[in-house]
Amino acid sequence: MKKDSSVSRALKEVPLFAARYENFIKRLENQSASLSTIKNYGYNLALICLEYGRLPEAITDDEYVEYYNKLLKRKSSGSHMLHAVYCVRKYFKVFGLVCPLSANPSIPAKKTLPVVLSVPEVTSLLKSCVDLREKALLGLLYDTGMRKSELLHLRTYDLDFSRAMIHIREGKRRKDRYVPFSKNMQKIVAAYMHVYHPHEYLFEQERSKPKGTNWPSKVLTAVLKRTDIAKHVSCHVLRHSYATTLLEHGIDLKHIQQWLGHKRLETTAIYLNIAKTSFDQRWIGPTDLIFPVKQ
Repeated sequence: MKKDSSVSRALKEVPLFAARYENFIKRLENQSASLSTIKNYGYNLALICLEYGRLPEAITDDEYVEYYNKLLKRKSSGSHMLHAVYCVRKYFKVFGLVCPLSANPSIPAKKTLPVVLSVPEVTSLLKSCVDLREKALLGLLYDTGMRKSELLHLRTYDLDFSRAMIHIREGKRRKDRYVPFSKNMQKIVAAYMHVYHPHEYLFEQERSKPKGTNWPSKVLTAVLKRTDIAKHVSCHVLRHSYATTLLEHGIDLKHIQQWLGHKRLETTAIYLNIAKTSFDQRWIGPTDLIFPVKQ
């Protein structure tokens, strides 16, 4: 894995990095940071230390400016840029050091809206699955709005068929929550478990070991090739589509916030800008008023 190899290189090549890195990871764990946050922070810390061969406190102002400019010129993803800045910010904070202004630039909030799939597109996607494993994986991502990492760590005993609920353990910010589990997905997952016999994790690469983090994306990519969907679709798009579908079918925002595991209602409210309301469906455009469309 690229991330693991970068950390391994830094542990060997950067003076004093090994002890500092181990201490940093332990402090993040003690603060109940999520596993994905710990991994991303550790990876980005390794990258900047490898770039200059020194720990963050020994990197100069000019070097921080140079490093962040390199990321921008490479058009790094928004999340990569965030992790690059946030991991350095966190590093200085947990060790009680003063963070230089150059190491902590302000990052403008993104104002883009998430991509979502329409109901017909989701229908096409799910109908293009060729086996029960694909149907169970993509169906659960859409049916529950779970994050990819949460689904990969789902254990068989977390599925409560009698209550039609799924127990998500230690999601983002290490918070537990329950999400509803539809009758259709209960049937598909039950059939999947009957055929594949998972031992502990619902999706296993070997006994009691969950599938790798890239596996769901690979499955999604393969299934998308069998459809006519032109949008750029990731596993997280299914989460966005879940929230939008619920809003469009009258589920209140507070419940959606709870099921998504959002800390703030404002985070969930972004879907109000995407969902088609009954007003949207009744709305007639100006050109249709001037030139009535014949039915």
